[in-house]
Amino acid sequence: MNDNLIFSLDIGTRVVVGIVGVPENDKLKILAVEHMEHTDRVMFDGQIHDIEKVSSVACKIKEKLEKKLGVSLKNVSLAAAGRSLKTKIVRVEKSIDENYIIKDSDIDNLVLSALNTAKEEISHEGYTVKYHMVGYSITSFYLDGLPITNLKDHTGREISVEIIATFLPYDVVESLYSVARKADLNVTYLTLEPIAAIGVAIMPQIRMLNIALVDIGAGTSDIAISKEGNIIAYSMVPFAGDEITEAIQQHFLTDFNTAEKIKTNSKKEIKFRDVIGIEHKVSRSDVLKIIDPVVKNLSKKICDEILKYNGKSPSAVFLVGGSSNLPNIAEEIAKNLSIQPERVSVRDASSITVVEYKGKKLKGPEYITPIGIAYSSMIDRKKDFITIYFNDEKLELLNVKEMTIMDVLLKTNFDSKKLIARPGRNLSFKLNGENIVINGGVGTPAKILKNGIVSNLKSKVENGDKIVVVNGINGKDASITIKDLKDKYSASKITVNGSFVDDDYIVKNGDDVKIIVENDEDFFVYINGNKTILTGKEQYIFIDIFNFIDFQIPKNKIPEMILNGRKASYTDVLKKGDKIEIIV
Repeated sequence: MNDNLIFSLDIGTRVVVGIVGVPENDKLKILAVEHMEHTDRVMFDGQIHDIEKVSSVACKIKEKLEKKLGVSLKNVSLAAAGRSLKTKIVRVEKSIDENYIIKDSDIDNLVLSALNTAKEEISHEGYTVKYHMVGYSITSFYLDGLPITNLKDHTGREISVEIIATFLPYDVVESLYSVARKADLNVTYLTLEPIAAIGVAIMPQIRMLNIALVDIGAGTSDIAISKEGNIIAYSMVPFAGDEITEAIQQHFLTDFNTAEKIKTNSKKEIKFRDVIGIEHKVSRSDVLKIIDPVVKNLSKKICDEILKYNGKSPSAVFLVGGSSNLPNIAEEIAKNLSIQPERVSVRDASSITVVEYKGKKLKGPEYITPIGIAYSSMIDRKKDFITIYFNDEKLELLNVKEMTIMDVLLKTNFDSKKLIARPGRNLSFKLNGENIVINGGVGTPAKILKNGIVSNLKSKVENGDKIVVVNGINGKDASITIKDLKDKYSASKITVNGSFVDDDYIVKNGDDVKIIVENDEDFFVYINGNKTILTGKEQYIFIDIFNFIDFQIPKNKIPEMILNGRKASYTDVLKKGDKIEIIV
């Protein structure tokens, strides 16, 4: 039994909840539940401030569950607080040749460039803590500025992508690990609180709908948004139930715990003592008047964040968390989003269909996230950190989703530009009035190896994999000197833009190059063995010979043209003494 046990802890700002369950018929069968409030304010806005006191509560919950079930709990599943999430929306563009056919590798490199841009923006925003990218979603691709589902095999002038990237501070993870270590627990699964909540509150079959889930706790209000089958955004507002408590505390001059009791007391008349020792009696309606402006402010902040990441009002809003039962919170959210009041619903834990539980403790919306942590652990049991070797460097990476080589690159300082082999620049100039284009080199693409086998950015990675990236090499720019032209065309005199230049002069884009033909010598070529003199021009191309010979091309026949033993085209430049064959 011990091998199948799932033990999860939801370490909240006010309350810690422990759940033990086992998988049974694709459901989570919950065996026992314990919860306990912190004795002091040891957490603020979801962040652990006193590790010792938080771990003490975790230990007590663990011991109660062990005693109740007669088992020893060694492993634990945890969730990082939503307050720590930072989200970046980034769009990047890339110009391409209009005749170029877009490949998978171009799309991968475009996405990687956007994610690197998001990382750079986070690093430049002046945060004192180091942030770690834990996930991203592709919002849309664009071709020449217009949205498109798939860029592959298209042509155009510009491709672009918009992504939403989510970041988490390293110290948030470390504080959770410290609590677990002090409780003699090994962390075997780690997720994010909004991911855990949405995992049970919005099941995959209804994620086609545009739904916002808001987990209103004590310290933060975590937000997750679903659309077209995907979770398109995670965010949070550092404003929740504690702000309501603080408003009561300041108005009635009480300590925090007394204010918390006043907030949660549903009686018509409430008795309490203030910090001076004076006893008070207040009505529930008076308390509601005091907290009403704060509830309205909280509602507006939540709705502003939803609109920021969804772009419009969602079809529905699901509320979970202990503070989702605040008076008028659902009505205010509906009003701010201009949706019908019945479309803002408080989700009760008893509505979760993927869990079996016969007890009475798991009924309120405050248990959605604790259940979500346990359920997510059950369906996605994998080590929270995996070891990857990247270019011989050992990396310990947070494994919050199925990882690819692209994810590994994002978690390093690897420059994505090294993956792209830029083709060399073409050289375009005029030679005796004709446009000449010399193509640049194509370059050598980057090579990605996983455990010695050629892979790509989308290849999945697992614990212990060895990734090697051999940088791409840019193609050489096209280049030609005057000496090269003299050798190629057997010319003795060449001008550039009307002037003579040295033989080592490198031709530039737009140059007007002319080969000077001496007038005292006849310009002749051999056509089918006959010497033919060409006159009237300084330089000739292949098609000019038809002005000097009497040659009839039979109907429906294409002549084969040979210049000095090689297949010729009409625009090939001729040199004195060239041997030409025309075969019909």
